[in-house]
Amino acid sequence: MNNKFDIKNYIPHIAAIIIFIAITFVYFSPLWQGQVLKQHDVNTYYGMSKEINDFRKSHNEEALWTNSMFGGMPAYQISVVYGINFVKYIDNYIFRLKLNRPADYVFLYMIGFFILMLVLGVDPWLSILAAIVYAFSSYYFIILGAGHNTKAHAIGYMAPTLAFVIYTFRNRKYLIGGALFGLFMALELYSNHPQITYYLGIIVLFYGIGT
Repeated sequence: MNNKFDIKNYIPHIAAIIIFIAITFVYFSPLWQGQVLKQHDVNTYYGMSKEINDFRKSHNEEALWTNSMFGGMPAYQISVVYGINFVKYIDNYIFRLKLNRPADYVFLYMIGFFILMLVLGVDPWLSILAAIVYAFSSYYFIILGAGHNTKAHAIGYMAPTLAFVIYTFRNRKYLIGGALFGLFMALELYSNHPQITYYLGIIVLFYGIGT
């Protein structure tokens, strides 16, 4: 068995990251010029989270309940800051590269779907093209324009989470497959959109039944 490292095997993967970054920077060039996409739901979020933010500033601690929404609801669905959360840093700095919003979500779409295509055995170069087409689906830009950021965020992690469910079942590598699934499932939950996570659960359930 030849385990010799060959950089040529990784050229498509390196190229994919470079291409995805380049596309993101070119397409979203106005963001790097100081312009900001106006998103309706983001504007309303500032009003929803004001009571929570004011409490944080005045008491130096997190409010777990707010009276500003629907007569009162748990604050963790709106704007709670957690002190130590390694998933947050993995999400921000590795999979979204700390890019301006919404460029970070489109980059995440491309990376996530690229991973899924590779797990499905698709040629890496074709996987790059598929990832770009997937990321630029019209629906994603509709929800980004509306400010549905948590939905966009959660959708971004659907593909890689499903990828490692498939990887684990197909290859019977339960340790590494389960660990990677756990990582992306944590990222999915961190995105904080139960509806999308529910849809992902349905897909995983049917895949498990079919397998």
